[in-house]
Amino acid sequence: MPTVSSVHVNAALTTLAIGYKNLELVGERVFPIVPVNKESDTYYVFNKEELVVEDSERAAGAEAREITWDVTTATYTAKEYALSHLVPDRVMNNADVAVRPQISSTQKLLRKILLGKEKRIANLVQNTANVGSSATPSIKWDGTSPTIEKDIDTAKDTVRIAAGVEPTSMVLPYKVKNAFKRDTTIRDLIRYQVPGDILLRNGELPPVVFNLEVIIAGAIRNTANEGATESLADIWTDNVLVFYKEPTPSLDALSLGYIFRVGNPVVSTYRVDLRKGVMIEVSELSAEKVVASACGYIISDVLA
Repeated sequence: MPTVSSVHVNAALTTLAIGYKNLELVGERVFPIVPVNKESDTYYVFNKEELVVEDSERAAGAEAREITWDVTTATYTAKEYALSHLVPDRVMNNADVAVRPQISSTQKLLRKILLGKEKRIANLVQNTANVGSSATPSIKWDGTSPTIEKDIDTAKDTVRIAAGVEPTSMVLPYKVKNAFKRDTTIRDLIRYQVPGDILLRNGELPPVVFNLEVIIAGAIRNTANEGATESLADIWTDNVLVFYKEPTPSLDALSLGYIFRVGNPVVSTYRVDLRKGVMIEVSELSAEKVVASACGYIISDVLA
């Protein structure tokens, strides 16, 4: 085992980790990151009494009417997620650029940690028990004459009434996205409202539809045990999440969910002489939580 003195934070690889982005993983677009200092702490819970209209009129010279409210809190507890990989000396010595194998290993480790985070967030927000409201469309979106816009309007209005905010975003799992874009009504809306070059540059759908940011979730995972024949499956199923997220996330701001993260991802390295190589370790301290379930609505099982 390495000693404390032999392990050090690799500044260059840590900088790479902080800036690393994987566009196919969308968990951090669903749950914004809230930087925190403590591994366990409290956060504020949205209270609907904030929507009460108060009598704020006062007579000349009178004091302002004082009001009070109860502050409801909940707690988060961060967990450490870490993976490591040995880069043998022979691999580094054989590389065109010696540091390249360490960079590649760091990126692969990061992707695996982020893939785990993606799965945890998807599990949270695709479970109707964790989100304020849900409904199954009367006509599947890949069926004949679906009412996609009506289904989304119902979701938006439900969130607006329940949370007092207009939803900002929706998650379209990859297979749902295909049915969505092929619907004739949707195609007509896009055809007459969105210049074709925008779709060519930005993908198959415009970045905003029905005043909602479009988040296409296409992450794949291998569900087979190690060493077994691979079995690939979508992480995001055929549930569409319509939700509100805070543009400036903080502990006291309303949002469907947050990632409470202590610091940044850290990359540590240490020498393993017995195995003649350098161990690369990537770690992150974080917790993913639904903090305001009323801010979300699941349109469930939209495909046949």
